[in-house]
Amino acid sequence: MIAAVLLIAFTMAVAAILTAWVTQFTQDTTGAVGNESERVIQCSYAGLSIYDAVNDSGNLTVSVANTGTQDMSNVSITAFMEDGSLTNTYMGALPTGGVQEITLTDLSGTLSSVRATSTDCPGVTDEQTEITQ
Repeated sequence: MIAAVLLIAFTMAVAAILTAWVTQFTQDTTGAVGNESERVIQCSYAGLSIYDAVNDSGNLTVSVANTGTQDMSNVSITAFMEDGSLTNTYMGALPTGGVQEITLTDLSGTLSSVRATSTDCPGVTDEQTEITQ
């Protein structure tokens, strides 16, 4: 009889602990999914466009525009060389409708392309292979 009462008490204690854990886990997971969903929706309205890329004796000037309706807090520019090397730099914030120009200096070798990427929305990129010499 005492064993049965202890078994029931132990079972109830375990159930109470599990209930608290499951509740917290569900709230945390729901919050994380909600935040990610919000980011994905916002990124669906984001856009980048490289308007111009000019290489002047190893100094590459790139003009990038935010063509979407989402402000971007960190945009990176990557220059790809034909030998496989690359140079990466961050241009910082690019507001909705904004256009910024950035220059990558002291590039050696032949450029094959330049890419603008949003770190806020990793799928939002633009790549330009036509580089004015």
